[in-house]
Amino acid sequence: MCESEYGAGRPLELQSFTDIVNLYSSGIAFVKRSPLVSVSSVSTRTNDGISNSEWQLLTTDDYSVDIETNQVNINSLDNWGFSGRRRSLPSEAKITYTSGFDFSTDTSQEANAIRAVCGRVVSYMEQPPAIGQQAVTNSSGFQGYVEASNYLKIFLEPLKKYKPR
Repeated sequence: MCESEYGAGRPLELQSFTDIVNLYSSGIAFVKRSPLVSVSSVSTRTNDGISNSEWQLLTTDDYSVDIETNQVNINSLDNWGFSGRRRSLPSEAKITYTSGFDFSTDTSQEANAIRAVCGRVVSYMEQPPAIGQQAVTNSSGFQGYVEASNYLKIFLEPLKKYKPR
């Protein structure tokens, strides 16, 4: 349930992904899934809407990564030549990266919060079906009642921030 469309909408364990994303003219691209752990390769190409150029694999010196913002910065676009009189800058990036949590070793507050949410979901799923309404409480006390059908969605709400963008 935690990884279903009602929660994160993707696996939360460490996993490798490859995204093809738009590359801003400033040389910035963003990967779709967080938390970003590492980037293993970046390639760029020009896509003018009519045809695509070949992917150009970049060296690790050609880009930098900000794991806090999921941002990949292409450090230099100097390698790109001219097409007629107009400079052909790359417009797409293909980024292979690792995203997720290593729940066997990660003791961060964020990983522990996910464990807690998933634990509550499992606990709820093991209970007999509720009829009518469920009381919802938070760390500061009683909050109110919600329809039983919405109860599980409330548990899963914190995981929605991990949905691919």
